[in-house]
Amino acid sequence: MEIGLDGLRERYDLIVIGSGPAGLTLARQYNDLTGNKTLIVESGPRIDKDSAAQKLSLVDAEGELPADYFSAHSRRVFGGSSTIWSGWCAVLEKRAFLNGEWPFDYDDLYRYYPPAANILSVPEAVHARPETPFPDNANIVYRPYYFSSPTRFNAAYGDWLTASESVDALFHHTVTKINVPRGGDVASSVSVRESSEQTSAPATIFGKRIALAAGGVQNARLLQLSLSDDSRFRLPVGAYFGDHPHIRNHTEIILDARKFLGITNMDAPRIAHAIALSSDFSRKHGLRSATFEIHHDPELMDTGIHAHGIDAYNLLGRNRKAIAATITIRAEMPPLQTNRITLSDTRKDFLGQPAAHIFLRWDFQEIEAAMKQINIELIRSGLGRLAFTKIPRGWGGGGHFIGATRMGNDPHASVTDAYGRVHGLENLYVAGASLFPAAGSANPTLTIVALALRLADYLAGKGE
Repeated sequence: MEIGLDGLRERYDLIVIGSGPAGLTLARQYNDLTGNKTLIVESGPRIDKDSAAQKLSLVDAEGELPADYFSAHSRRVFGGSSTIWSGWCAVLEKRAFLNGEWPFDYDDLYRYYPPAANILSVPEAVHARPETPFPDNANIVYRPYYFSSPTRFNAAYGDWLTASESVDALFHHTVTKINVPRGGDVASSVSVRESSEQTSAPATIFGKRIALAAGGVQNARLLQLSLSDDSRFRLPVGAYFGDHPHIRNHTEIILDARKFLGITNMDAPRIAHAIALSSDFSRKHGLRSATFEIHHDPELMDTGIHAHGIDAYNLLGRNRKAIAATITIRAEMPPLQTNRITLSDTRKDFLGQPAAHIFLRWDFQEIEAAMKQINIELIRSGLGRLAFTKIPRGWGGGGHFIGATRMGNDPHASVTDAYGRVHGLENLYVAGASLFPAAGSANPTLTIVALALRLADYLAGKGE
């Protein structure tokens, strides 16, 4: 139920900071499993009406992307980023797990994809058939994206929240600090302020467990605001920040129509067709993940690849029926320690706290290497070819803020353990894409929901 400060309970079993896909999934699943008292703290309002809270997401930035890019992809409102999500869904590639970049096995994540797909209303093919090798060359896989309607978590779970007797929601209040007593290993409470430019008194909320699900930028910022004064916590909070570079309408691809249409899932509704190098091949050749989307126009989503037309082309020295289309590249960034979120020296928000400062540079060489290699494999198998493989400078991101509180086993190179628990603290957890130690090229929402379900099971004592 929605409450004000006067309706707060004396202590909650779980406090969840943020009400986006990670926060709401975690709160719902944990409450369903335990029935324990849970609080959701949302910086924005229940219904977005040009809220002043959105100003709290303003940042300083340098590098590839302007500052307003980051605030535009961070929504302070019930439902969080799901309120602007376009619905793209795909599972993570196995490459990073095969390389040991994630601190647990792929199967441990995969078992949460079916319930995550159900929450996001995407077909089971998203996990049952995430990719299919081409018969003439298993180094290339057909790797489609499936689309949620998209699920708006505020609309989907508003009635659930109103009816719940054990889950409270405090809207339009911002957590300004997670309180850890000096020398302690337990986060005792959170400090909150009204998300208003008018002066308001702080309040303290006590919880047995606290989960930070405030988004890829604000997760790191709030940890820095809370832990940077304690010399015991020398975690790389904010480092290894990333996004998915998107190179839209980059170059033309010509594909053998018979070979390509013979493997694609043409009868699936709302699907985007893409190809990629297999995880095994990418790992063997030291390549990061990249997907090459064959069509990108939303108006063509339901009509499929046939909208590009099939005609006779001279393909690799032979006239054959072929598909000609432009491609959009969605690529994985290497986790670079120099790409990072820090606290700004010059900008403060209206609550008097330092804003986030973001430094982000793309790595062009990694993406160009993957592009050159897939062209070699296309030609070698007779499947097709790219017009050219040079990467133009100056392109955008996906609004996927990844890695700044990455999970891992080494506290010197990661912020949390394999379940999202902050190293050195018994009861403080992180949820969301900021946990990803390696991001693949897949859109992150499906994996965000899967990880939140996994964390809920663990907190409820049902994880392995």
